Amino acid sequence: MDMIQINLLPKEFRKNSGKLSLGKTGYYIAGGVVGIILMIVTISFFQMHQISELEKKMEIARFRTQQLQKDIAVVDALIDVKEKLVKRMEAVDRLDKHRTVWVRILADFSRRIPEFMWLSLFEEIGTQASVADSTAPQVSSLAMTKPVSIEGYSFTLNSLANFMIQLMRSNYFTDIEMATVEEIMIQEQKAYNYKVTATLHYLSDEELKKLLEQESGPQLLAGF
Repeated sequence: MDMIQINLLPKEFRKNSGKLSLGKTGYYIAGGVVGIILMIVTISFFQMHQISELEKKMEIARFRTQQLQKDIAVVDALIDVKEKLVKRMEAVDRLDKHRTVWVRILADFSRRIPEFMWLSLFEEIGTQASVADSTAPQVSSLAMTKPVSIEGYSFTLNSLANFMIQLMRSNYFTDIEMATVEEIMIQEQKAYNYKVTATLHYLSDEELKKLLEQESGPQLLAGF
């Protein structure tokens, strides 16, 4: 005979067999957990989007850096070319400015070489810009100076001494010194191999005009 059971307990105290009852608080908790999960997922997607944007910006920055490096290399090359051109232009300008001075120097120098001697080398050994010494000839007081070395051969010591005296009388040479003298034989003929050092002074046409104007006045430049 079947028994009939009547549960007189209130509904909230009754046992649920096989059913899960969260209640109002449980639903709130579950909703909060779902909200937190959704927030975490949203933040993750936002951060991933930011990382992707940063990677794109970094790629653009790397590309611009490469382009700038190429531009910098081009600019450096242009600066190097400019410096070389400026140096060449300065050299050409110096040569043009003093193009006639060597004619005057060599003409004066050739007149001071005595007989029985000849030259093997006339070489500039340095360049320096300075005002000539007060003991130097007046005509070269504003000249540029170039240390030079003069080498050659002489058959007599008298010719060599005469050569030194002639150089001392020149307006273009100062500080004349006999560096070396060596006795040698040339085809069974005694000779002397010499080396003379000196300071070479020179003036361009423009500088010479200024010097003459300072010393003699502009009225004497008409025949220059």
